Amino acid sequence: MSGDLLNIGKSGLFAAKQSMSTTSHNIANANTDGFSRQEVKTETNTPVGEGSYAIGRGVEIQSIRRSHDELIEKKLNNSITANKYHEERALQLGHVEEIFNEINSDGMGKILNRFFNSMRELSTQPENETVRGVVRENARIVVGDFHRIQENLDHVRSGMNKKIELAVDEINGLTTTIAKLNKEINIQEVAGGMANDLRDQRDRALRTLSEFFPIQSYADGEGQFVVNIEGVGSIVAGGIAQELIIGSTLKEGDTSTGKGNVEIFFSSRQGIPFSNRFKGGELGALLKTRQDEVAGLEKQLDELAHGLVHATNAIHRRGYANKPVPVDEMGNPIPGAASEKVTGINFFKEPLDLNRAAEHIDLSNEVKRDVNNIATGLEANKPGDNRVAIAISKLQHEKVLNNGNATFEEHHLKAVGHIGLQAAKAKLDNEQTAGILAQAKSFKERMAGVSLDEEAANMVRFQNAYEASAKVIRASDEMFKSVLGLLS
Repeated sequence: MSGDLLNIGKSGLFAAKQSMSTTSHNIANANTDGFSRQEVKTETNTPVGEGSYAIGRGVEIQSIRRSHDELIEKKLNNSITANKYHEERALQLGHVEEIFNEINSDGMGKILNRFFNSMRELSTQPENETVRGVVRENARIVVGDFHRIQENLDHVRSGMNKKIELAVDEINGLTTTIAKLNKEINIQEVAGGMANDLRDQRDRALRTLSEFFPIQSYADGEGQFVVNIEGVGSIVAGGIAQELIIGSTLKEGDTSTGKGNVEIFFSSRQGIPFSNRFKGGELGALLKTRQDEVAGLEKQLDELAHGLVHATNAIHRRGYANKPVPVDEMGNPIPGAASEKVTGINFFKEPLDLNRAAEHIDLSNEVKRDVNNIATGLEANKPGDNRVAIAISKLQHEKVLNNGNATFEEHHLKAVGHIGLQAAKAKLDNEQTAGILAQAKSFKERMAGVSLDEEAANMVRFQNAYEASAKVIRASDEMFKSVLGLLS
């Protein structure tokens, strides 16, 4: 009888001790990020039959469970991915928007208008060398602003590329950690132990990983823990992690508006980039903004520069410089008689390809050298002829871009307006997803967080249970000694 009591008291003592230890662990990690509250689960020992009775044999520890819900965890990870996507989009689009901010400074639209207005002024004073100088200076400002915008877009793209490189390094570190934790969890649980803290560490790594792209995690048919990049494929399978690397798909000598862009590959499949398959998270935002907004703006900027150069030059080449031109008896210019070129002069430098036109746009060497090479008239030796200047000034309001559907100003405003709309939308989406993320974190905290008040109450309860079990052992010992005393 006393032996049974001793075993029952012992089982209660061990259960209370483990419960106090687990409660202490919870209290110690109350402020640890990603820690899930743990709880000792107990059940009654298998009773033994004695006659017509079933005699209880105390308590045994079934498991130490952590508070965890896969659906809440998945919702939290998805919320993190969505919020990081819109947060990064808002940040990068803000950088792009600043390039075209015309509130505190003259933007491309005002600068182009100033150039055409000065050309219009020249048409009223075609012999005025000072006005010619103003036209050339305004043209230089136009060229300079094209270069400024292109350089700033290159700088934004370079910053994105650097951020992608750093992200890939961090991702590789996280996947290596997850694969290592998979091995340790498997070893510990196969041996019959509980790997609650290791699982918390893995969940924390998964939450960080979900900042970069949408993830899917599950245990496969063989019990291996697998992490997939949504829309791409497996990046962790059990104890094996797929390494990501960065590189370029351009060959040496290739030219492209995307030149300098980094692409993402699996190290095991270096010839197949999959950058365009990221649909969320920080990486998804960086890659989308780089491809859609930055590359799109570069294309529109190149179209604007290319159209301006070729439309202006097509008119300017037909005119004559403000210089004496030898003529025949009929008054027609004698070809090659002038000491220098007086007609067929480009205002802007050519040839100019559409690709990277904004980067390479420049004034022609003739216009740079002498303002009198700016043609204003269609006939030689007619200083008052202003038809070329008028025709160039009229380009301001002619639909020469987008197959004759847009003026220079309309083309520019469309590009700037698109960026403004996208930036405003990204900011609004960022605020909304931040609220959703806060709600998901709140659900997670209510389910798995540590309440110090609750744990303190549990500590008192388990301490009392420990003391009561100790009294059972003492009572059992005293009874055993009483029996021995009867025999002496």
